[in-house]
Amino acid sequence: MFWRLFTSTGDIDRYHHGQEPWALVTGGSDGIGKGLCEVLAARGFNILIHGRSKPKLLSVLQELKTSNPNRQFEIVVADATDISLVDRVADAGAQRNLTVLVNNAGYTEMDIRLFADISHAGSFVEIDKSISIGVGWISHLTRALLPQLLKNEPSLVINIGSGALSHPPPFLALYTATKGYTLALTQCLRAEMKLQNSFTSNPAVEVQYHELHAVCSNSNREPPTLLRPSSHDMATAIVDAVGRKKLFVVPYWTHEVSAWVMWFMPERIVALLIAWAFGAKMESELQKQKQKAE
Repeated sequence: MFWRLFTSTGDIDRYHHGQEPWALVTGGSDGIGKGLCEVLAARGFNILIHGRSKPKLLSVLQELKTSNPNRQFEIVVADATDISLVDRVADAGAQRNLTVLVNNAGYTEMDIRLFADISHAGSFVEIDKSISIGVGWISHLTRALLPQLLKNEPSLVINIGSGALSHPPPFLALYTATKGYTLALTQCLRAEMKLQNSFTSNPAVEVQYHELHAVCSNSNREPPTLLRPSSHDMATAIVDAVGRKKLFVVPYWTHEVSAWVMWFMPERIVALLIAWAFGAKMESELQKQKQKAE
């Protein structure tokens, strides 16, 4: 927690070098991804915005051009559930001085439900989509871009994680499992990058896993609170926390406080609290579905 007193919020500038540095943000058409595009552009980066909805991307593109007239922006349309489209995104990045990659895209459309209740054909498709994004897409895209990031060193890879992994909740088994993969991938890549640089403090490619908790976004439309920041505030915290230079980072300060509290609580109590919170949310979702059906 006290690292915030000694860490520079401007460490992102280390990756702003060369001619026209670019950052690629996956899932950048709304929510945290959009916020990251805004913050990185304000810090001087040109932005390659990835998403699956062209109308949304064009809308974000226009907003960013208006607020950052001195920056360059490009969009790349690709559904992250289709691994064959990875090359489209990688090729777009290869044409630029790419120094920052943010793997933000995630599958958040799966209903909150018991894993044993996933029984109909539509849910099986959701399982495949969740694995495609949370395992396949991040693996193939990072592998495709890593040689370029090494060439353009120093470079940065931020993999967006979830607090669900630290205290795995009921009803989100698959989503949480994919974040476990993300953390393991981050850890292995970070070790490889440090090995290539003889374990110096400044590897050619800095690889970090950022644990996010509740955030106001399209998947969580509740109003902002002390423990639930806006997408833009969350994005600012992520960029500011790059200077932490650690594998595992909890960028938003109240999330780190709550994480410390939960670590000191008995796991049984934490599990009950999480189950109660998600159970209430699941009941609310069921009520909304019933009202729509009526």
